[in-house]
Amino acid sequence: VHGVLAAFDSVLEEGEVWIVNDGSTDRTGILADQLSRLDERVRVIHQPRNMGFGAGYGAALAQARLDYFTFVPGDNEITPDSVRTIFSKVGSADVVLPYHYNVWDRPWYRRLLTFGCTTLLNVLLGNRLKYYQGPNIYPTALARILPQSAGGFFFLTEMTAQAVHLGYSVAHVGLIHQEREHGKSKALSWKNVRRAVQTILRLWWNLTILQKPFTVPTHVAPPQERAEPKTWSSIVPESSEKVAV
Repeated sequence: VHGVLAAFDSVLEEGEVWIVNDGSTDRTGILADQLSRLDERVRVIHQPRNMGFGAGYGAALAQARLDYFTFVPGDNEITPDSVRTIFSKVGSADVVLPYHYNVWDRPWYRRLLTFGCTTLLNVLLGNRLKYYQGPNIYPTALARILPQSAGGFFFLTEMTAQAVHLGYSVAHVGLIHQEREHGKSKALSWKNVRRAVQTILRLWWNLTILQKPFTVPTHVAPPQERAEPKTWSSIVPESSEKVAV
């Protein structure tokens, strides 16, 4: 939380942090409330039980009050410098799309799964994205209407694919991954691998085969008209935008 707040001070005009205490049985809730009392930009949502990442994301998104929205994993796997870099990209495209830059520092099996999923999605959907599962920064209004029906962590993939299919541009930004100090990631399991395959096939069927249109409500800004291609990387030294995390 302190790292995110420092990133706000460095590159953003305004920011807020929503800590989602997802039914934790340790002192997470107590510490979160302490942080909110120390800084008015920090607010806390206490889930009555462990409802999963998707529910936590949705709960914070529903409460977000600023122009853009993203998430920062609570396990501190994204270095503070990378958080600042990601925030500094706001405004360079419709959607800021982070990806793992130091890929060789990740375990081989996670590299393999990430490469396989990303390559398969790009081939089936006709994209050129570097990652689908990262902490993308969306305009808050857009994030609220993008489909999030996939279970587990893979609603992130669904949101990314739908946004690009609608014509929203993305700016890639590399993030530096660091190993978490405590605990073990629950992202890798046979259940999640099965969900990933199901999500990929459903997206391919709906977006490529059936060409199902997804209507963007009139209150949501349409994709911006830009001279650059649909996907590109750019360097933006600073931003004056507002982001909710």
